[in-house]
Amino acid sequence: MIEINDILDPSFPGCGSVISGTVSFASFFRSYLSSTREKFFSIPYERPENVFTLPGESDGEAADRISGGTLVSVGIPYSFGSAGSVDWQSNPTYNGYKEWTWQLSRHNDIKLLAHEYLLTGKKKYAEAAEALLSSWIKTCPCPDKTVPGDGTKTWRTIECGIRMGANWPYIIYSFYDVFSDSMLTDIAISLYEHGNRLEHNHMHGNWLLMEMNGLSHIAVLFPFLKKAEHWKTFSLEMMENESGRQFYPDGFQYELTTCYHEVAVNNYQRLLEMLKVFGIAIPEKLYSILEKAAEANVLIMESDGCLPDINDGSSTEVRSIIEPKLRLFNTPLLNWSVTREGEKPSFSSVALPYSGFFVFRSGWNEDDVYGLFDSAPFGRGHQHEDKLSFIVSNGAHRVITEGCCYAYDDSPMRHYTLSSYSHNVLLVDGMGQNRRKSYEWHDEDIRKLSGIRYGISDSVDWAEGEYSGPYGDDEHLPALWKRTIYFVKKHECLNSPVFIIVDRISAEAEHEYTLLWHIDSERKAIEKDKAIYSDVSAFFAANGNLSVVKGSMNPVAGYIATGKEQGMYKAVDELQYRVSASSCRLVTVIGFSGDIAGVEASDSVGSADVLLRLSGKELVLDERKLKDSAE
Repeated sequence: MIEINDILDPSFPGCGSVISGTVSFASFFRSYLSSTREKFFSIPYERPENVFTLPGESDGEAADRISGGTLVSVGIPYSFGSAGSVDWQSNPTYNGYKEWTWQLSRHNDIKLLAHEYLLTGKKKYAEAAEALLSSWIKTCPCPDKTVPGDGTKTWRTIECGIRMGANWPYIIYSFYDVFSDSMLTDIAISLYEHGNRLEHNHMHGNWLLMEMNGLSHIAVLFPFLKKAEHWKTFSLEMMENESGRQFYPDGFQYELTTCYHEVAVNNYQRLLEMLKVFGIAIPEKLYSILEKAAEANVLIMESDGCLPDINDGSSTEVRSIIEPKLRLFNTPLLNWSVTREGEKPSFSSVALPYSGFFVFRSGWNEDDVYGLFDSAPFGRGHQHEDKLSFIVSNGAHRVITEGCCYAYDDSPMRHYTLSSYSHNVLLVDGMGQNRRKSYEWHDEDIRKLSGIRYGISDSVDWAEGEYSGPYGDDEHLPALWKRTIYFVKKHECLNSPVFIIVDRISAEAEHEYTLLWHIDSERKAIEKDKAIYSDVSAFFAANGNLSVVKGSMNPVAGYIATGKEQGMYKAVDELQYRVSASSCRLVTVIGFSGDIAGVEASDSVGSADVLLRLSGKELVLDERKLKDSAE
C-alpha cells in the first residue's frame, strides 16, 4: 500500500518537513495550492464534455441532482440514493451499454459541482464532491501494470487522461480549502497512481493525446510528486512527437473524423494553455501545427457554421470551438470564423489534398450551397466505409446526408452507420466497401497525398477520386469505381448552382451496381429517373431502376443517426438506383431551384457529354471543357 511519504520528492521545498513529520501533508498541499491558485484559474473554465446533464437542465439544477446521488452518463440517469453510495462499476442500461460505466468515471459531474461551488459557495456541493470522490478512490483501486490501458471499467487510460487533464485539477483547486485532510492525502496518492498508469499503460491515437495531456498536468501542477520531472519530460516529448505523427500536412488529424480531430486539437490546447501559465517552454512547431489544425475546422464547416459529422464525427458549432483557441493563435481566418467581422475568406471551395476532402461552396453565407466530397484514406480510427461519399447542404439545411455517428454499442443501427449502406456510395452486387478487414496503418502514411484530383475556378469546381478496394466480407475486387463531381456555380442558363456527379465503373464481368443517396427533405415525387423534394432534386441518366426505402429495420436502411446516444436516429429517404452492366458511366445531377426537368447522358465509360433538359431548352455540358475551365 502506498503511503504519502513514498510519493513525495524530498528535494521539493516543504516536502522534507512533511516526510519528517513536522508538517502535515494536508497543510503543505493547501499551502502549495493556495500559492498557485491564481495561476491555475487564469485559464478560463472549460465545461466538461459528453452528456452528463438532462435535457433543459440548468447547471444549478444538475448540481442539486448530483448532490442527491442521481448521476447521468451518456444521457441516461440513475439514482444511487446518495452521493456517497455510487456504485462506480454498475451499469443500469437496458443492454449493458459499456460507455455508461466508462464515462461515469470521467467525473464530469464532480467538475460541475466545483464550478457551481465557486459561483454560489453552497456547502452541499463541496460535501457531495468529497463523498463522490472518496467513494470512487476507495472502491476503484488502481490496477497493476499487467492490466492494459483498455482493460478495466474505471481505470481505462482514456478516463485517466480526461480526469487528470480536464477535470481533477479544477476539482482540486476548487475544493482544497474545504476538503478534509484525509481526502487531500487520498487525492495525492491517486494522482501518483494515475501518473504511473499513464506512463506505463498508455494507448495510441486520440487516446494517447488525452493520456499524455493528463500526465503533463500531473507533472506540472503537482511538481512535489517524486516522478514529476520525469513525467514532464516523458509526456511533453510524446506530445511533440505525436503532433507530427497524427496530423496530415493539410492540418487534419489522422482519424479523419471531425469529432476526434477536435478532441486532438483541444487536448493540445489544454496542454499549451497550462504550460504557458506555469512558465514552461513550448516548442514552436506545436503552434504552427495546431494553428493549421484549427483552421481545418473552418475550411470544412458547412453553411450553417457547424462541422460535418463525417465518420464518427459531430455536428459541432465551429465558432464555439475556435473561440477559445484565439487565446493561443489568431489568424485572419480563425478570427473571422468567430467574430464574422472584416473581409470574408477570399476563396470559397477548397481541397485538403492529404486528408482527401474537397469542399464545394458557392460562398460563405448561411444560404449558400455546400458540398463535401470524401476521397479520404481509411482513417486511423473511428472510420466508416464511405470512400467517395458526398453530402450536400442547401443553405443551413443538410439535404443529402449520410448515416452520421450513432452510439458506440453493438446494435444493428451502429453497424449500419459504420457501413457503406448508410452512405452515398456505390454498392456492387449488394456489397459495400470493406477496407476495415485488412486495414493497416503505417506511420509514413501521414505524409502521403490522398490522390484526390481537383480544379477550382469562379464558375466551375471539380473533384475526382477512385475506389479500387474490397467489397463484402470475402473482400471481392469486382470493379474499379471513379467518381467525378462538377459544381457548376454560375451559368447563364441556370438560376442556381448544380452538382453533376459522374460515376465510371470498370469491370470484366457484369454486376449489379447500386447508387445510394440519402435525402433529408420533404418528398414531392419519385419517378423512374428523378426524385423531387422541397429543397433539392436528384436526376438520373442511365437505363436503371430507381426505388426508395425509408425506415426499414430488416435490414436497416433509410436511417440517419441524430446523436451519439442510444435511440437517437430518424428515418430518411434512401434512394437506390440500380443498373446491371460490366463497365458503365452513371450520371446523377443534383439541383435546387427547379431549373432542371431531366438529364440525358450516354452510359459509355468514354463519353463526356451531359444534357440538362431545362424549361424550354437544352443545355449540353462537356466534362472535358468543365475540367479545362477550372484548371
